[in-house]
Amino acid sequence: MKIQCVDRDVRQILESGTYVIPRFQRPFSWDRENVEEFWGDSTSDVKKDYFIGAFVTYNISSSSYGIVDGQQRLTTITITLCAIRDKYLELGHTAAAKGVHRLIETRDLNDQAQFVLRAETSYPFLQAKIQSFEKEEEVINAGDEERAIGAAYETINGFIKSGVDRIASLDAAKAKAATKRWLDQIRDKILALKVISITLDNQDDAYTIFETLNTRGKDLTAADLAKNHFLRLLPAKGKAIDRPKDHWLEMQTELEHAQKPIQLRTFLHHYWLSKHPFTTEKQLFRAIRDTVNALNVKDIVAELRSDSTLYRGISEPEVLDFWTRTTADVKDSLYCISNILNIQIANPLLLSVLRLYNAKKLKDGQVREVFSLVERYHYTYTTICALPSSGGVSLMYAAHARDFANAADSNALGICITDFKKKVKDKVPARDVFISKFKQLNYLNTRQRDVLRYTLWNIDKSRNAAVDIDRASSSLEHLSPQANHNYWTHYIGNLLLVPIKFNGDKLGSKSFVDKKVLLTAGGYALDSHVLAATAWTHAEVEKRTQELAEYAYDTVWAIK
Repeated sequence: MKIQCVDRDVRQILESGTYVIPRFQRPFSWDRENVEEFWGDSTSDVKKDYFIGAFVTYNISSSSYGIVDGQQRLTTITITLCAIRDKYLELGHTAAAKGVHRLIETRDLNDQAQFVLRAETSYPFLQAKIQSFEKEEEVINAGDEERAIGAAYETINGFIKSGVDRIASLDAAKAKAATKRWLDQIRDKILALKVISITLDNQDDAYTIFETLNTRGKDLTAADLAKNHFLRLLPAKGKAIDRPKDHWLEMQTELEHAQKPIQLRTFLHHYWLSKHPFTTEKQLFRAIRDTVNALNVKDIVAELRSDSTLYRGISEPEVLDFWTRTTADVKDSLYCISNILNIQIANPLLLSVLRLYNAKKLKDGQVREVFSLVERYHYTYTTICALPSSGGVSLMYAAHARDFANAADSNALGICITDFKKKVKDKVPARDVFISKFKQLNYLNTRQRDVLRYTLWNIDKSRNAAVDIDRASSSLEHLSPQANHNYWTHYIGNLLLVPIKFNGDKLGSKSFVDKKVLLTAGGYALDSHVLAATAWTHAEVEKRTQELAEYAYDTVWAIK
């Protein structure tokens, strides 16, 4: 590996050739804070010969380079020069504007114009709206990267406008010359910024340096490094078609468009745990690098692409197209795991099961059983008893996910389900612990209201399968009105889950007896304890709370 290392300033960098941001790099992502910090550091009168870090490139041709490290900084420098050029033009300094533009757009040996910095992912926004001497008027659709670029330009343009206005206000008669001098100073400070320019012979060496520079850093995640590794093993077919990169972007877009955007690194880690030996997120890239090679990379990228939809479906089951009327309960179980119990630690197993179900290797009943086991276990263990999901639980889910993924046939899958059930059953909390914690559920804790609604809905469905209450739109009703201001009115034993038609003033602050009459007349199936009671006291609430706790543990969420 041949490496050239030279001290340079930004002007020398921009005058020495053109630069391409390669496909494995992240899109421009600097936010306002990053841009403000760059501006403050770069234009300060205190800092001379300010060093902004290493700038790593590799040779494409004699005067064309691919950027390995420094693309966020070089993009921001280019945006800054564009803002300075535009201000020169606005103030009538055309020659100065053209001089700066020479460092933004140059000409090759055939006298063809080309931008000094070329980025594929932000095309044509960066080129048309920022770099061009004459801006395009046509509206261009902007994604996250384009919006970040536009925001960076507006931030820097704001700083320049403030500086020009301040200088002009000092001496109106000499404003044009004074503001020109100030702009010249800002331009010169940007171009004088110091870097260490490191140039490598080829792209393969660049990938190696890219990983070495960033494996221990916090700027790049395992997902960024994995993307680099995958795309190195899957070169583009040509300049016009780059399907491997398209597949990666499709996967990333799928996750970003979720109702609650999913971190790519989280998906990649859970995907890996669903098929491969356990590794921490910190060690994930090392595991990927050691496993993924030229022979298997195409299949892995294809599976990542399809699995991204399945993974999104864990928290948004409605995006999956394989549910039927007979599996509505399975779909709801998956929803409850992610959105009511807020469980993510089980995602490797859930992904493995969904993958097999999508491939028609698991039956409806088998998926129902696995999801129900996860749901019942975490309701008792995590939600009610608040026991920690330690590393042992992560290992458990990863191990069982791999067992499912590696099962040779339907018999092996059946054994996987049996083994998982045994493991989960061993982890169920003791009955007295569960009951004690269950009795602490309280309506006053707003974070518990979805759990209270979920709990009562499941108990009602278990006692009377014909009960059809929409959980999402139902209301928690206090049997003893809240207006009584008794602390026990907020216990679960004093709560009913009632349909939307009973919302508002229909029940309101009416007495217990009046509520019973209205609910019964409205076709609501009251439980036996409430039906038998002639008055509703603290003792009755305590007794019903105990009964609900016992029924929840022994029947509804029991793992037998």
